[in-house]
Parts: sequence; structure tokens; C-alpha cells
Amino acid sequence: MILRDRIKEKVLLTDGAMGTYYNQKYSSEIEAEEANLISPEQVVAIHKEYIDAGASLIRTNTFAVNHLLFPEKEVCRSAIVSAVSSARKAVEESGKDVLIVASIGPIKQSAAEADEQILDEYQFLIDTFVEEGIQSFVFETFSELKWIQPLSEYCKEKCICNCVIAQFSVNPMGYTQDGYGISGIIQKMSELETVDAFGFNCGVGALHLRKLLEQQTFPGDCILSALPNAGYQQELRGRMRYKDEPGYYAKQMKGIIELGANIIGGCCGTTPEHIAALEKLLGNQNRKPETKKIIPVGEGDGGMPYLRPTAFVEKLNRGEKVFVVELDAPFDADTEKFSKGIYALKENDVDIITVSDSPLARSRADASLMSVYAKSLADISIMPHIAMRDRNLIGLRSEVLGAYVNGIRDFLVITGDPVGKENRGRITGVFDTNSIRFMEYLKHMNEEVFGEYPVYYGGALNYNGVNKNAIADRMRKKKDAGCSYFLTQPVFSQEDIQRIQELKKMADVKIICGLMPLVSYRNAMFMQHEMPGIHVDERIISRYTPDMSREEAEETAVSLCADIARDLYDAADGFYLMTPFHRVGLVNRVIDSIRQLG
Repeated sequence: MILRDRIKEKVLLTDGAMGTYYNQKYSSEIEAEEANLISPEQVVAIHKEYIDAGASLIRTNTFAVNHLLFPEKEVCRSAIVSAVSSARKAVEESGKDVLIVASIGPIKQSAAEADEQILDEYQFLIDTFVEEGIQSFVFETFSELKWIQPLSEYCKEKCICNCVIAQFSVNPMGYTQDGYGISGIIQKMSELETVDAFGFNCGVGALHLRKLLEQQTFPGDCILSALPNAGYQQELRGRMRYKDEPGYYAKQMKGIIELGANIIGGCCGTTPEHIAALEKLLGNQNRKPETKKIIPVGEGDGGMPYLRPTAFVEKLNRGEKVFVVELDAPFDADTEKFSKGIYALKENDVDIITVSDSPLARSRADASLMSVYAKSLADISIMPHIAMRDRNLIGLRSEVLGAYVNGIRDFLVITGDPVGKENRGRITGVFDTNSIRFMEYLKHMNEEVFGEYPVYYGGALNYNGVNKNAIADRMRKKKDAGCSYFLTQPVFSQEDIQRIQELKKMADVKIICGLMPLVSYRNAMFMQHEMPGIHVDERIISRYTPDMSREEAEETAVSLCADIARDLYDAADGFYLMTPFHRVGLVNRVIDSIRQLG
């Protein structure tokens, strides 16, 4: 009997954890998947224990089989071949009718790795399983949805696939590490024809998973899986342990079964004893439960609520020119210049102030905290830079949430300048994610967390790359990820202006063009020779002289910015002024001169 048919007939009992149980059973420091090649007899023994406990479905010992554990492709292939062989041997020796499903875990994607690279590796794993005669797959402990559709479609294309199961890891609040909420997962998975069953494993214990599922409504006649952890991880005498005893675990799982779960089993911390307790709980139950709260796919609360944009985005969407001014946070605890700048810009009705996040990787006061401080001073629109360099995904989410509850809904998402060579080895960049992926994360936070009052975010545009098509493609990806506008580097040449005009047409986006008043001949020479990616041509330099006064240099800066803004005016959706040396008065003069152009 194939897996899909068996699921329809009764609650299907799977095995429990492999990794945590392997380390517990054998007191081993190696990963369980490495045992496929080192001690396959140990893997067979664990499979047999779960079968003897009552599991009628076992997962191959391949959850972490990918390039991160096995960098060499052929070694990775060998680990899969051995894992399939061990699972089959365990089933044959048990003499029971037990199904085998391929376990594929998430492949951690670095900020530098393209989606295509990761997709190719997933497909290689699937191909290897198919070559070994496995035609059912479980994608477990995923935290984002984007891979499930292409992977499930690929499974169906490669073979007459018995079943594809997708399982996600959520925290006790019902969110994955990538910000997807449990309700959105249920809705999305129910709509995928290539996913036969979906559910949740890892991240939470049985009690919290039961409480989360009690709050859900399930579209369509879905098949639901539930494989929670045995409570939560604790350290005891130098080893990690899970608290939930088999009896307590089974009691909580009883509630999940009554909610309508079709596939049950265990994840981290569960053992054959936990599966035996579930088998005893199921007893002679043969039919699947029909107790899920079900609504037809597509029906629900009437769709997305009416979204209320921020004042800045609302003006931008009306087609009015916006003025953005960047202020640097202080290097120390002296906020006097920063505060004076805030008051002066508010008085000039600047649309939004953006606070930079440690440009050039030189530590300054935190941009989000300084934005909260600025808002408390003057109740202005404020946009902190959110850099991928200094925080992992947990920290980035916390930063956005903290800013949001303090009334900040506008953000500029940037990669962040790399740590300088002089600090390599003692200061490290995090770069857990890149700007596009974090924009996707914010998009899901808007859907799952912020609702009627979403956050809005822009991206940085480095328009000087060699490959214009690649730049436009990256802009489109950011736009698809919810990016509302782009702020450019400072513009200093006709070539820059032409490139921006071309990119705007190619990507069909809103662009806020960068202007930086050059305050002296020395400043102009520094920007020309020492700032990577910024092109200051000789026509700019020729407007300054080494012996000009401060007043003369500022008059030149205002005139120069106005000339560039005039040439950019039709293409620009607004202007982004970078404040040199805290000279906010100069920036206000530039803004006033540009306003006269309209």
C-alpha cells in the first residue's frame, strides 16, 4: 500500500528523533548522519527500535546530509546511499510492513549564495534518493516557504511520487525563524497541489504545538502532520537533554490527534519510548480523525485589511518629490550636534530623516535607538538604517520590533560596509542574511505581525556596477520583496545621471537620488580619490579652489547640487541629502534651492 493511501485510512505513526537519540544512545560526539558512513549498524539498530515501538513509517537518516556536513559531493551521495540501505535493512529484519520516506532538512544559505545554487543542491539530493528507489519525501524543519513549491514540483516530475510532506519549525508564538506565521503556512500549503501533507516539527514541545493548532482553521481536506519535540532542550552535566517524559508527551499528543492530525511522531528529544507511548495511545484506531475545523480554500476573513501607509510613503506614492536627509549617529555619548540637526530639519519640513548605521564599519550609536531618541525630541518621520553586518536574524527581527513599538515604521535595509582589514580577526561581520532576503522577511512580518499598519522599507542603489542588467535585476528582486523605493549613492556626473535614468526605466521603481554637498576643495579631492564606487569628475573639482573661503565653498556646493538636481529632476522621485560634517544649515539651503526648481 502506498503512503498516500495509508494516510487516508488511519492515523499514521512515524518514528522519533534520530540525531538526539543517536547521541544519547551512543554517547557520540559525531553527527548522526556521519554514522551512515562510519557505523551504519548503529543506524540500523535505531530504525529497528522505532519499528519495534510501533512506527509504520521511518525517515532516512539524512536530515543534515548536504554540503555543510559533507563538502564533497560524492561523499554526500554515499551518505544517502548508506542511509537508504540501513533503513531497508531495518525494515527487512523487522518483518513488518513499514514505509520509508526520504528526510531532507533545510540547507543553510549564506548571504553570498544565490538561490540557484541551493536549488541545484536540493535537486541533487532528490535525484540521489530517486536513483536509490525512494519516491516519498519529507522536507522537515523548514523555516521559509519559498523552497517547498519548486522542490515538491521537482519530486513529482522525477518520479511517480507516492507522497510529499512539508514540515515547518515554529516557536511557541507560532512563527518560524524566517517570520512565517502558522496560519499563513497552513493557507499556503493547502493551496499547493504538489504537497500531499504538511505540518509542524521541531521548535516546540507537544503542549505548545497543541495550543497553536487549537487556534487554527484548516482550508480544504488537508492532511496534517505533527511531530513536536519532547519539550525543550536543557543542559544537564554537560549534555543536552529534553524534559518531556513519554507519558506526558502522549497525553499532549492525544489532544493533537483529537484536533485532526493524520500523521504523528516525534522530533528532537523523542525516543522509541515516546513512540511506544503513542502507539499505545492509538490502539486500534484505524480511521483518520475528522475533527479539524475546515473551511474551503480561499474563504476566510475577507482578505488583507486596508493598509495605512506612513506619511513619507503616502507622499511618495502621490508622486510628490520627497526630501530625505541622512544624519550620522554620534561616535560618543554627545548628542548635541545630532539633536540640533533634528530640530533644524524639522523646522524646514524635511519629509524624513534617516540615521546611518555605522558607515565604513566604524562604531557609532545604534541607528534604531538614535531614531527613537530623535522621534522623542521632535515627533518627526524617521528612518533608521538596518544593516545585515552586525546582527543575526534574531537580532534584526528584535531591532525592527523594538523600533516599531516606538512608532517607527520606515526603514532602509542595507547590507552594511564590511569590517576593515585592520580589524579582521578581532571583529567579525555577521551577514547571516542579505538585504533581499531580509526584505522578504519583513514582507512576511507585514503579513503575519503588523497587519493594517505595516512597515515600509527602501533599499540602497549602487548604480555604478559594470553589469547594468544585473543591477536592474537585483532592483526588481528587491521590489518583489516589498521594497518601496531606492536611495542612491551621491550623484556627481552626467554618466551617473544617465545610468539612473536607464535603471529607473528598466526596473520600474521609485528612485530617490543622492546628493552630497562638497564643502571644500579638500573634501572634493577626498571623495574623488578615496571613496570607492563614487565618481567625482574633473568638472566638479574645477569648481573648487584650495584657497576658497568656507562661505565660497558652501555657495559652490549649493549651486552644484542644484545643477545636478535640475538634470535629475524628471527621473528623481525625490532627493536624498547626505549631511557633511553636521552642516545641517548647508543641507537646508540645498533643499530650498531644489524646491525652487518645482
